[in-house]
Amino acid sequence: MKIIYLDNCATTRVDDEVVDAMLPYLREDFGNPSSPHVLGKRARRAVDLAAVSVAELLGADPRGIVFTSGATESNNIALLGMFAHEERAPVNALFCPTDHKSALAIGRALAGRGIETRTMAVRQDGLIDLTRLTEQLDVHSRVATAALVNSEIGAIQPMSELATLCHEVGCLLHVDAAQAAGRIPIDVVEAGVDTLSISGHKVRGPKGIGALYVRPGVRLRPITYGGGQYELRSGTIPTHLVVGLGKACELALRRLDDDWMRAVRLREAALELLTTRLPGVRINGDPLNGVPHVLNLVLPGVRGESLVSSLRTVAVSTGSACNSDSQEPSHVLTAIGVSAEDANSSIRMCLDPRMAFDELVRGVELVCERALDLAEVSVAMQAT
Repeated sequence: MKIIYLDNCATTRVDDEVVDAMLPYLREDFGNPSSPHVLGKRARRAVDLAAVSVAELLGADPRGIVFTSGATESNNIALLGMFAHEERAPVNALFCPTDHKSALAIGRALAGRGIETRTMAVRQDGLIDLTRLTEQLDVHSRVATAALVNSEIGAIQPMSELATLCHEVGCLLHVDAAQAAGRIPIDVVEAGVDTLSISGHKVRGPKGIGALYVRPGVRLRPITYGGGQYELRSGTIPTHLVVGLGKACELALRRLDDDWMRAVRLREAALELLTTRLPGVRINGDPLNGVPHVLNLVLPGVRGESLVSSLRTVAVSTGSACNSDSQEPSHVLTAIGVSAEDANSSIRMCLDPRMAFDELVRGVELVCERALDLAEVSVAMQAT
């Protein structure tokens, strides 16, 4: 049974070219990149070339790339590494309330250590209120962090403006670009970003690999220790995964413009079908200020969780995969002012630019059919 996959924010299918690039480093060239012999040197060469590909996608210097297990680990290395363990308030850190839990949980950990954490104000479109941010930043602010592209509503934060405001008071800016890499152009040097994280499995690469960009001159304290393969991260470098990430970044950069235009066309088709078939459907966030890949919709009279769990051949979600076990409304939607009732009636579609048009149409039609069925059941139950 073929599944129509509309949940590409949670993870993506690994590209065939990525798999092909990885296989030799699982079979023939399986050496440890830290080994001095010929197999080790081949592996090291592959790792270095992958760093170049990742850096090119981010507009970075390859020497600033640290390979990690994913954006969650990268976020931890960057944000925890900016503080000494004994530091306490008035030193502070600023967090965006619509960000991924891998950042927000770090904020709670820092607060538990006695560091002051401040919550940025966000507007109804999901963007950070820059005027309020200016009021929150001070000379004791060590770091502010924000996701470049929101994982639930697709809002794109103004990276350059955030960096400028932070640097005016000597604060660093960390950017979670897990949902942005491969979807929008990124230039960390031009934007003035200090640290930035990505995940391989969000860009049609393998799971279990990511990267952290660190701007030259930014000093971070390691949070784990070992063989010192990287100054900030110890542990044997998984050559095949690194190669896979590098290839995925190379392909993403090459296809960036085409993928954007395809996503725009797919989104337009999906919205036309949804608004025609489902009366009262509404978009969460600002449809004009976000990536076209992400659609977050209120379906009146339908509980999002019920719709998602009852679809047998279509994969959609109610929000970030890290919240899939939670019965609470999406923290992203409530933070931008969506009511708990509407948040619980919302679903997220995240489109693959390379999916067939007729496959998208069939998937959206099935979503609409099931939503109408559930709405009828809800009305009938309320009438009894």
